[in-house]
Amino acid sequence: MKIALLMTFFLTSCSLFKISKVSKDLSVSSQKICLSSEGKGRLNVKGRKYIFSYESGLLDHDHSWKLALKFPLRKAEIFEIDWSNPNKVKFTSTIEDKILRENRGVNPKSIEIFTSQVGHLLKEVLIHQSGRKEQKVEFDWKADGGSLLASKKDSKFKAKFTNIVAEHYFGRMSLSYVDITDEEYSLDLIVRNCSENDSIETQVVE
Repeated sequence: MKIALLMTFFLTSCSLFKISKVSKDLSVSSQKICLSSEGKGRLNVKGRKYIFSYESGLLDHDHSWKLALKFPLRKAEIFEIDWSNPNKVKFTSTIEDKILRENRGVNPKSIEIFTSQVGHLLKEVLIHQSGRKEQKVEFDWKADGGSLLASKKDSKFKAKFTNIVAEHYFGRMSLSYVDITDEEYSLDLIVRNCSENDSIETQVVE
């Protein structure tokens, strides 16, 4: 009797905590990366941690995506990807200045590489979401159970999307980079609210 009850409990628990599988089709799995959202986050630079709230938005009419990091008692820092110019994608960020002001010994080149890789990754997310497979891509993508992973062979930059919320979107986005001196830079976003009416701009350019 006890064995039967334990088996029933075990099977019920498995059904309650079933992990959603990520599709190996990138045009499908990439849709779970919520580009218009708000939540909390953490930035780690050489062991120093910054906690912030954030808002992000995909602006089709401006052909851009913006991320605003809001630190306590300080002005927001902006990260933007703009593809309004059909010949070039532009990355703009104010976070580098903040990091360099507040951390001695940080290599400006490492910060530039980290933020640039974030930009290239998100640009590629847009490519996969739009289904434009003919465009050049830089990252190797892999579906691993309930996670979606991205990495580059020629760079120590990695991305991991996890914690699928109600089958709809990834609740956590983790981006990290290790420079040539083995210093680590990482950005974690915890999605608290995802806009369900994201529309993907199809005119993403190389």
